[in-house]
Amino acid sequence: MTPLADPASAPLHGPPRAAVPDLDLASLVMRRAMVVALTCLLALLVLGVLSTRTDTQREMEGSLDIARASQALARLREAPLADGLGRLQAMPGLRHLQMELRDESGQVVVRLADEESSAWLARQWRRLSSWLATARPATELAYGVPLQDGRVWSVTLTASPDSEILESASNLVGLFLLMVASCAAMLAAMRWSVRRSLRPLRTLVDAIAGVERHELTAVAALPAMPIRELEAIAQALRHLADAQARSEAARQVLAHRLMSLQEDERQRLARDLHDEFGQRLTALRVDASWLQRAGGLQIKAQAIVAGMGLQISLIQDDVRRLLARLRPLGVTPAGVDQRPQTLGGLAAMLAELAEGWSGRARGPVITLHIAESGGQQVLAQDLALGLYRITQEALTNVMRHADARRCEVEIALRDDGGPGPTLVWRVADDGRGIADLEAALRRGTGLAGLKERVWTLGGRFEASCGADCPGTALNAEFHLGGSEAA
Repeated sequence: MTPLADPASAPLHGPPRAAVPDLDLASLVMRRAMVVALTCLLALLVLGVLSTRTDTQREMEGSLDIARASQALARLREAPLADGLGRLQAMPGLRHLQMELRDESGQVVVRLADEESSAWLARQWRRLSSWLATARPATELAYGVPLQDGRVWSVTLTASPDSEILESASNLVGLFLLMVASCAAMLAAMRWSVRRSLRPLRTLVDAIAGVERHELTAVAALPAMPIRELEAIAQALRHLADAQARSEAARQVLAHRLMSLQEDERQRLARDLHDEFGQRLTALRVDASWLQRAGGLQIKAQAIVAGMGLQISLIQDDVRRLLARLRPLGVTPAGVDQRPQTLGGLAAMLAELAEGWSGRARGPVITLHIAESGGQQVLAQDLALGLYRITQEALTNVMRHADARRCEVEIALRDDGGPGPTLVWRVADDGRGIADLEAALRRGTGLAGLKERVWTLGGRFEASCGADCPGTALNAEFHLGGSEAA
């Protein structure tokens, strides 16, 4: 066997872990929320300035309307009555005041109401004030106005808060709506910031799932994270993946060494069985044959001697089969090394193995499919031996447990566009299947042993029941490097 690296030389501990950076998600969210808040405050300031300008203009116009009404009342004593009444009736209304002009009989001749008294918001505010018992009685001022013809009419001025109510309520509603819009904008900005910052979480979750499945490619492909919190998690995952990769490498070195020791032990046992046990069985068989040919034995004794010879012959057959299983791949009983160097050579070995299994009574029909186009594909010695052993173990499991009628062994080459092809190995039967596949994969023998051997060789192993066939299907993939190309 090729000498393997000492697992003690493989470091189990990587470089010191980098310090976790300060976290900045909260500050990032607060900065963006502050930008939104300052924008809303600036909008509030602008709206306040515009509202003040509008309110000032309306107050000035209200003062001018009161002055015009006073001027029209004063003209009643100098100008004709119709002219003065026409001026008063043409006015739209007064701000903060309600004016009534009555004749000497008390009839209302002209009424100038607050220009905002009919507004819906003012009416609702009056109702609310009445319900809360906060409305104050109106303040009135009455005085007489002499006419040109000597009669005296009366003018009643009543303070009206409707315009102020409408103005205050409008400002309050506008402020409330602005606050609602500000809160909504702030929440939207915070939500956008959090979603954008945490968007790579799905990538991190997939990478964690890959670590759980011992697939570290997702961790290696992690991009730079937008915030330090996620970057800290990504750094921890990369550190974990590196540590796991080093641990896996050390385990593979140990597993290779164990397999090497196992093959050496197989070879020693095969040699001992062949040299010692085989010779003794041969001697016993020769002795039994001599006794059977010698004269003077009773018929009953001759039958016993013949049975002994038959049993010794059966034991020799069993020993030959055991030697075939224990003997290293491609090593003849005489010790000649004929290990396969190519996929075609391995195919010949597997065909011999399948033929030996098919010749057994009550065994399944074994069909072997090997890619003819890849017959010259060079295989590493460890991989060739591993493929032979996992095929041997898979066929043993089929014989012992599957109760199958047919079994197919397939080895093919697949071009994935890399520096070398991918070797695909598959063994499928139509037997009873496995009730609890996960439990079988966790146990230390059988499927678990196959999975461990495939992992040791750097391949990927999968087992399924009832998917592509009614029984059990075992699949493994091994990437062949460019140095192994034919």
